[in-house]
Amino acid sequence: MMVTFSAFLTTSCMQESAYSELLTDEYPELYRHAFDRNADSLLAYTEHPDSFVQDQAWRALISTPVEDMDAFLTQAQYANTELGWMALSAHELTDEQLTRLHDLWNRRASMRKGISKVLGQQGNQESLDLLVHNFDEIIGPDSDYEYNSALAMGRLMMEHEMPESSRRSILRYAAVLEEEDLYRAYFYGLYRGDEIIEDEQIRTNIWEAYEWVESPYIRQYALRIAFKSDAEWTLERLPVEDISDMNVQLAVELANQASNAGWSPKLEEVYTRLLDHPNPVVNEVALNRIANHPEKEANFDAVISAKIVENEQKEASVRLSGIIALSEADEYLSLAESLSGGQEYLLIKKLHIYRQALNADEFLEKLEEYAGSSNRMEALFAAQAMSGWWADLEESQKTTTVEEKVRNLVFDLLERGDRSITYIAASFMRNAGVIEDEDYTRIEAMLANYQLPEDIEVYQAMAGFFYERFRDEAQILIDSLAAKGNPALNSTLANQGWDVPDAEAEPPTFRTPDWQRLAELDFEPVWVLETEEGTIKIAMDVLSAPATISGIDSLTRAGAYDSVAFHRVAPNFVIQGGDVETGDGFGGPDYVVPTEASGKEYRRGMVGIASAGTDTEGSQYFVMHDWAPHLNGRYTIIGEVIEGMDVVDRIMVGDKVLKASWQR
Repeated sequence: MMVTFSAFLTTSCMQESAYSELLTDEYPELYRHAFDRNADSLLAYTEHPDSFVQDQAWRALISTPVEDMDAFLTQAQYANTELGWMALSAHELTDEQLTRLHDLWNRRASMRKGISKVLGQQGNQESLDLLVHNFDEIIGPDSDYEYNSALAMGRLMMEHEMPESSRRSILRYAAVLEEEDLYRAYFYGLYRGDEIIEDEQIRTNIWEAYEWVESPYIRQYALRIAFKSDAEWTLERLPVEDISDMNVQLAVELANQASNAGWSPKLEEVYTRLLDHPNPVVNEVALNRIANHPEKEANFDAVISAKIVENEQKEASVRLSGIIALSEADEYLSLAESLSGGQEYLLIKKLHIYRQALNADEFLEKLEEYAGSSNRMEALFAAQAMSGWWADLEESQKTTTVEEKVRNLVFDLLERGDRSITYIAASFMRNAGVIEDEDYTRIEAMLANYQLPEDIEVYQAMAGFFYERFRDEAQILIDSLAAKGNPALNSTLANQGWDVPDAEAEPPTFRTPDWQRLAELDFEPVWVLETEEGTIKIAMDVLSAPATISGIDSLTRAGAYDSVAFHRVAPNFVIQGGDVETGDGFGGPDYVVPTEASGKEYRRGMVGIASAGTDTEGSQYFVMHDWAPHLNGRYTIIGEVIEGMDVVDRIMVGDKVLKASWQR
């Protein structure tokens, strides 16, 4: 069920002057405490006379450390608001505090909706037992908390035990639900987890939902659970007539899950119809699964060639994936060259095709060519391709000469002094075994090109390599890095096995929002992304994420988002873009903003901000393909797509935002 933006943001009834005064008079002082992560001060703001300020204080508390959790629980209890319970759910609770919530759940029906939200995030075995024991009340006609309780049970059953009789009863009840949210909530654990349904009657009940419920989202869940439980049983029952017309998310799910079945004429028919699907992401997922199916038969190459490789109506990226899926790619080298020409993000696919068709020496020549390119993205993709090629190369082909060439190639990449390339090269060095004893000094010298905290990923990757290969030689360097007191780096070093002290985090310096400019943006400003696939319009929630949106506004007006590609596409999860520095996911702006966690759910069309941890956000954003409640309360939500979800569904890696602007 899509939440409309009028419900998503409730400022439409506000007078413009009241909205402006809120942002220019009230929010700056509130954010002084939010920037300091001062829980006591923020708790005081939860009693502010303005409800918008109260709400934002609770949101800030989602990501703010709290020392006195007993007092915090009491405050959330007395507030009994959705955001208060969300803030509590983001903090770890003791068994005693959970017992206190269990007691409240029994005594205060009015709090069950909020308490169930907390139990879904922080609950224990006793929490699951409580919900199961009260299942009849949860589904009662007067219940307004079934969804939260269902999601809590769906999550908790992944980690805790449930009596088999209760489990069977709950799953049979849930299997006949036609309400999307409730169905997915109950089956959330089975959908995301590795558990299979061994009870054939329950499996049949679940599969029947696929056959008679029209909701593609219910069918998506039923499909995945059934295929995981018994792929052959499910494939036999799967109707194929409507596959090419399927909803994108359902088709992607089918493409992924059908590969669990053995290769057969029925599976060929399923994949043939998926290759006919009009959505390129569906085609790509199907091709990836076909290419990696251990029993794939060579005669299916004719289908791939006709429907994808030689089909000029298909996108270049999809056609390249089609060539990769073929048993033999030799005859299509010139086509691969033509399809990828001038599109740097397609180079990784072209290199994969070369890897299939060329011998070790010939492929190394290609890697050396691109590693030396003046285009950093070409060098980056060469580094990525080297890792996969080397891992699959037969040991007999790893001759002394080849190893020496690869070693030289690694150093050519390192000498570029590029953060992203060095990170990938370090990961390769950790597994490849081509670095020699005398190389340590040379590698250490190259690290002088980097600094903390900007290049922390480089130090983290190199430290892991050093621990395994140069533990004694690197000790002095590691000690010097640990002495800088970067908490994230020291934590990584300790996890890798280095003996380093803990480091206390210094408060980050955040970009100060331009409050006056935010007040001028109107209640629900619409951010417009004109992409190569079409236009996406996002209604922004300024009152929930002013610091983040202020930064986005500044970058938008400067043209920083223009011509920046979507560097990550995870089908049925997210598309991600906005790396205004490097374009590969390792970069960002020259500032950070605080995590402005939301109390809203991550549903299809929600737009969030990527993060490397609390209070590390910058310019990278992501758009949800699908419902993902495991993200709730963890990331900033800046808004919701109000136009162009069909475009979101078509975006592939390398597709660019041609221009970002505000709707006038």
